[in-house]
Amino acid sequence: MLTAIEFCEEISQKSVWLSGQMVECDWDIYVDVLSESYPVIQKELSEMRDQFWNSDKVGTRVILYSDPSRKEYKYCTVDGVEQLKEEYTELYDPAQECWKQLKSRIFRETFCHLIQDPFLINDVFKSHLFFASMSYQWGKSVMSENECVAIKAFIKSAELFDRCIGMSWFHVSVSTQKKLSHVRAKAGKEGGNSKAEVYRVIQDKLVYLINESVPKGGWKSKAAAVNDLIDPLWQFVEESNFEINNQSKKYRISTMSPDALADTIIKNWSRNIESIKLAFDNTVARKKKVKG
Repeated sequence: MLTAIEFCEEISQKSVWLSGQMVECDWDIYVDVLSESYPVIQKELSEMRDQFWNSDKVGTRVILYSDPSRKEYKYCTVDGVEQLKEEYTELYDPAQECWKQLKSRIFRETFCHLIQDPFLINDVFKSHLFFASMSYQWGKSVMSENECVAIKAFIKSAELFDRCIGMSWFHVSVSTQKKLSHVRAKAGKEGGNSKAEVYRVIQDKLVYLINESVPKGGWKSKAAAVNDLIDPLWQFVEESNFEINNQSKKYRISTMSPDALADTIIKNWSRNIESIKLAFDNTVARKKKVKG
């Protein structure tokens, strides 16, 4: 098992490593908690020392810290008063008494955030970070008085720091994924805009071809018009570089084919693109209704 000094060194390294991780996400706002001069922790340490080291119990005997269960066989009656048998008692130790209470508090205040609804990982992290730092500093403060109890505090501190490190890894991963999703969404939007701009060039060319190539009397149908126009339109697509903002965007239509373009014109553009719809309306002959 590690000595108290070795535990101190290990926890100090965990603290430094964790502070670096916290900078990677928005938890760096809590990094002051790791400081050994953090006012809130210093105040609590001072209050605990005053409460337990200046207690009225100093110099008295209390139930064994190693076996605090209050079983009947540990008691006897003296002059009508029930009291602990001497072999189940030891001198009051402020370090052990304080750690007993602090350990119980750590459990309560870290566990409650794990079962709260809604579950908030920030609250879980803050409570673990606070008590990881407090346990470490408390252990150092009693190391010269009771090394055994100090080691127990260091073990708890290391456990809490490990949980904080795990949560920070998770939080950094989530933050990275959010940033990546934002970049992808932005790129997708920009890509969609670029593709729309390329389509607009093709659509303008289509309107030009419709008006320039219309046969006398017009086309019998949109399908007939597209059938006549697809070859010159596709030739335009192949020959064009589609430069937008001084950059070629031809790769945006790299999967397009003449058949796919013709299908898009008939099923989509001729219905939804106003300029193309109007051009077809003016050049496709409407069938006259036959009166019965």
